[in-house]
Amino acid sequence: MSAENDRRPQNNAETEETPENVLANKIVMYYGYFEEHSLKGIAKTCAKLIISEHYRDLCFDNFEFPSHEEMKSWVLEEMKQNFDEKVVPLVEQAYPHLSEAELDNEIARLEKKYEKEHGERLESTARAALKELRVRVRGLQKELKELRRKYTI
Repeated sequence: MSAENDRRPQNNAETEETPENVLANKIVMYYGYFEEHSLKGIAKTCAKLIISEHYRDLCFDNFEFPSHEEMKSWVLEEMKQNFDEKVVPLVEQAYPHLSEAELDNEIARLEKKYEKEHGERLESTARAALKELRVRVRGLQKELKELRRKYTI
C-alpha cells in the first residue's frame, strides 16, 4: 500500500497544473502553435521561399522540385523560426527571474517536447508544402509562358 501511495503523487504531478504544464498548454492552445492554420501558413511560407530562392530557375525552365526530405528540412526550419517568434517571448515573460542559460534550457526542453510530439505534423506539413509549391509553380509557369508569347516576335 505504501508503494501505491508513492506512485500516485508521481502520476498526479505529471498531470498537475504546474507552471511548466500551464505554459506548455498555452503554447499549444492559446498561441496556436502547431494548429492546422499555423501549419498551413508554414507550408505556404516554405513554398514562397523556395520559389523566391529558385525564381531564376523557374524563368529558364530549369526548376526541379525538392524531394520530400528536402521539403521536410525547409518545413522544420520554418517551424523552428515560428517557434522562436511565438514561444521564446512567452517563456521569457513567464520566467522573468531565470538567467539567460536557464531560459535557453527551458526553451530547448520545450522544443524537444514539441518536436517529439508532432513528428506526424512535420510529415503532413511537408506534403502540404510540396502540394502548395506545385500549384504555385504551375501558375507561375503558365504566366511566364503567356509573357513570353506576348513579348516574343
